[in-house]
Amino acid sequence: MRKAKIALSAIAIFAVVGGAFAFKTSRAVHPFFKLDAAGTVCTVPTTAFYTSDPNLNIGITTTLSTINTFSHTGVCTATILYPAL
Repeated sequence: MRKAKIALSAIAIFAVVGGAFAFKTSRAVHPFFKLDAAGTVCTVPTTAFYTSDPNLNIGITTTLSTINTFSHTGVCTATILYPAL
């Protein structure tokens, strides 16, 4: 019984710590890349806050559709990003 209590306590602690990190990560600045002025390569670095749920009550949201998570030669894919203000 004691081992079960210790195991459940450890799981509870990991859940709380994991939840705190997830909360912090969703509100951190993340690196992205957008198109250059010519609109041909996806290499211009930019940063933004984001959330995966646009229905959250986070204030004004903006949808950016020409942004990517990595730099490459070619057009940025249509990744939809909802910056949280």
